[in-house]
Amino acid sequence: MTNSFVHLHAHSYYSLLEGLIAPKDLVRTAQGSGMNAIALVDHRSMTGAVEFENACKLDGIHPIYGLEIDIKWQGVSGPVVLLAMDRDGWSNLCRLSSRLMMDVNNVGEYALSFSELSLFSDGLLLLTGGQRSLLDTFIARSQDQTAIDWLETLNAMFPQRLYIELQQHQPQGEIHCRKLVKTTQNLNLPFVATQDIFYLKQEDAELQKTLAAMRLNCKIKDLPAAKAAPERSFFTSMEEMQQRFSWIPQALENARLIEERCQFVLPLGELHFPDVPIPPGKTIGEVLKEKAFQGAIRRYGGLTPQITQRLDYELSVISQKGYEPIFLIVEELLDFARKSGVPISSRGSAASSLVAYCLGITNPDPLALNLYFERFLNPARSKPPDIDTDLCSRRRDLVIQHVFETYGADRVAMVATINRFRPRSALGEVAKAHGLDSPEVRQLVETLPHFFSFGLSDEERDNPFAGLADSYPKYRVIFEQAQLLLKQPRHLSMHPGGILVAPGEITDLVPVMRSGGKGVTITQYDLEGVEQFGLVKIDLLGIRGLSVLGDVAEAIYSWRRSEYSNAMQVLQDIPLEDAETSEKVRLGQTIGCFQIESPGMRATLREIQADSRDDIMSALALYRPGPLRGGLKD
Repeated sequence: MTNSFVHLHAHSYYSLLEGLIAPKDLVRTAQGSGMNAIALVDHRSMTGAVEFENACKLDGIHPIYGLEIDIKWQGVSGPVVLLAMDRDGWSNLCRLSSRLMMDVNNVGEYALSFSELSLFSDGLLLLTGGQRSLLDTFIARSQDQTAIDWLETLNAMFPQRLYIELQQHQPQGEIHCRKLVKTTQNLNLPFVATQDIFYLKQEDAELQKTLAAMRLNCKIKDLPAAKAAPERSFFTSMEEMQQRFSWIPQALENARLIEERCQFVLPLGELHFPDVPIPPGKTIGEVLKEKAFQGAIRRYGGLTPQITQRLDYELSVISQKGYEPIFLIVEELLDFARKSGVPISSRGSAASSLVAYCLGITNPDPLALNLYFERFLNPARSKPPDIDTDLCSRRRDLVIQHVFETYGADRVAMVATINRFRPRSALGEVAKAHGLDSPEVRQLVETLPHFFSFGLSDEERDNPFAGLADSYPKYRVIFEQAQLLLKQPRHLSMHPGGILVAPGEITDLVPVMRSGGKGVTITQYDLEGVEQFGLVKIDLLGIRGLSVLGDVAEAIYSWRRSEYSNAMQVLQDIPLEDAETSEKVRLGQTIGCFQIESPGMRATLREIQADSRDDIMSALALYRPGPLRGGLKD
């Protein structure tokens, strides 16, 4: 029966504070067990899908994409497993996960109704959920008719796509499974053998209970048994599964048949450009060209052969890549920001683009500064360019809200950041779960440095709790568990500036959730994940320095209204050269000045006697990791 079984109910550590397995370790273990495929079905979340896909590709394993969700029935709820058969199925997984993770309270206990599930059932197989499911609960309570009614309702929703899960984590599980088969066999529904996997080895069971207590903010001793993973939820070998279910071999065979039905391939590497409103009868390329040439006339007072040739070249590359929407969206956002009185500034390699300069996206003149367009957008590069835009931090949300309103809340999301356990957070939360009171927790945590990077040995970085075990021997288990949680995901939060605009509903392609801070819609993937999905990211970064400049401009405008049309003109009219400012820069008196206030940068300014804009640009170019490592600064 080689390769006749695959696991279909495995959780990774992206079942946040529930699972313990990194996707790559799950895949590698499946490969080592002789399985040619495995399904990832994290609870509510799909954050692990990209890592899972990459790991499967690396190890030659067929990935099956799924999701475990809770559904309600007659006042009670329990999990079911959904597996994507095709692109429609993937999109419906994204929508269902988003529906759960957009729960305003985000407490992890929200369940969907059958009517909600029915809206997004196309392209999906449903597995009944195993020993934690409502079906198994009904059978255990001898509520046979309720179990049959539940199955018949699901079967109408998932015709030819419903499977009854059989799980035998414990030896006595066979008795329950035989009863389940006997009760439901007249429905002629297929059975499938699964294992509810939360960790790789049985010795990880205690750590999973600690994780569950952390999730519920309770002590391990007070943890309800039903809130932890089922007993013996480890990765079982193919041979063990075959032995357990030798009495019903078709349930093993059905796992393989399900794999054959789930051949969906994650659409990574395809670029998905947002739609931009354009006038009737014009192409997006024509609109961008018209705006660029109009901007050139405004910037330069007219067109020269050099300007025309450079614009034509840049526009041809932009058109070839299909990047017109990026430029038009950023141009519109910055125009809105200016009209709204939000101080802005663009930085980075976008300053090398004449198109960006003519659209008002950047301010440095790339022709006067002899900047090469390829520094920003190389025709040989497949990744879309970044246009880093800085905004007044206090009013950045106004611009972000404008993006949601202009392009549609269903098409826009901020990018997520995956926050992982670090030594102090891991130790503090594990200690609390083990019942230590707040003073004891603080005492332990304060023995650790805030940052584990400079000045520490490799051993101290790899095992920051090594020295504590000798000082606090009674807390040995706490230190061991904290060590095991390092770098595991703790929660998702909002990226400092990345925002996505999708061509259609964003949940057609990726799942979203509500951030815990401002309640903004964010993706369930971090920057690397959304880039692999090919979604266009725009960086809108909040800079406090621009807030200060805005405050100063408002004050000056309030005093001298007759001289300026608005507060933003105050900033626009600042001269590029000023003797007093140049002297302060030359002396390195730049604390509070964005990008040139660090001790190393101030030393560089003094060293090169910087007293002009060009000198500052040279200093910024020199004080970068590459030039510093290469000795160019010296």
